[in-house]
Amino acid sequence: MGRAPKYQQITEWIQNQIACGKLSNGDRLESEHELSARFQLSRQTVRHALLELEEAGIVSRVKGSGTYIQYGTGSTEPLSQTVTIISTYADSYIFPKLLQVMVRRLSKAGYSTKIMFTNNRVETEGRLLRQILSDGSRDPLLVEPVMSGLPNPNLGYYRKLQAAGIPILFFHSFYPELSIPHVSMDDRAVGRAATEYLLRQGHTRIGGIFKADDGQGRLRYAGFTDAMRAFDAEIREERISWIDTQELRDQLSYSPYLLRRLQTCSACVCYNDEIAHLVTDQCLAAGIRIPEDLSLISVDNSELAKLNAVPLTSVIHPLEALGEKVAENLLLLITDKSYEATFEFAPEIEERASVVTADRM
Repeated sequence: MGRAPKYQQITEWIQNQIACGKLSNGDRLESEHELSARFQLSRQTVRHALLELEEAGIVSRVKGSGTYIQYGTGSTEPLSQTVTIISTYADSYIFPKLLQVMVRRLSKAGYSTKIMFTNNRVETEGRLLRQILSDGSRDPLLVEPVMSGLPNPNLGYYRKLQAAGIPILFFHSFYPELSIPHVSMDDRAVGRAATEYLLRQGHTRIGGIFKADDGQGRLRYAGFTDAMRAFDAEIREERISWIDTQELRDQLSYSPYLLRRLQTCSACVCYNDEIAHLVTDQCLAAGIRIPEDLSLISVDNSELAKLNAVPLTSVIHPLEALGEKVAENLLLLITDKSYEATFEFAPEIEERASVVTADRM
């Protein structure tokens, strides 16, 4: 009687780990290198074992992430005809319209939708993801990441959902640690375009206000520095303000912090229209004229930009196009899990009255 193939040592060990409860659905396996060292077998033998388990529906390999147990609720189970959308806010000047576009497009394709809100809180995101996993939900997911500029304790839940064969698409931002596609603005290009616009108006003493807890803020700052270096303009950190979501909502309306940072600037790049609106109010109250003393450029081109005391020059948020693209790319991802669903919109600028050339100041 011949000896059993070497790869069976691995497949039998993994199946035993499942049987005794040490491995359960969604758990991540040791890496190929770790399994190779554990069993003193070649990487090729390990890959053979994992392929056998994958074909048997016991594990699922996720590109760029690892191999996961999918025993019992793997991707062979059909997906539901409901898409769950997890968004940050219901009351922002961006999200209501964006969500309407997504829902309309998904409905046209025969999908109902369920919308949940995290209020940009990590603990709420974790609770919602745990509930989805506990329910064994087969809903495809559209998710706006929570504070994507910071380390996130919920990444393991996303990996478990991936392992279970759930299509996931991020919108507006993404978690760089995860191999999950996203649809968003090209935020580094946004920061670069906004800064280049001011530089071309002759400004060199340029400040910036960016969000520290959102990935978009960090990318827009990176674009800011790209442009300043390209024009050989001096980057001075005392002209840069970093704020977080809580500060923006609770404190900055009453704080002189922003104006102190901008006192040597002729122009400023604002993370979004909300911040530019806040800066405008503070400047006018302090007798600082917009744009004669300080030019402002912001991002989103929302109604707030148009209604600001001084209408804002702003990078356009492709609101409807982004919502359509989010829905369309999720639908394509549902039918083809290998579809490259990441898409980033290039920036365009709407000019208004908040910027003048430096020689007019």
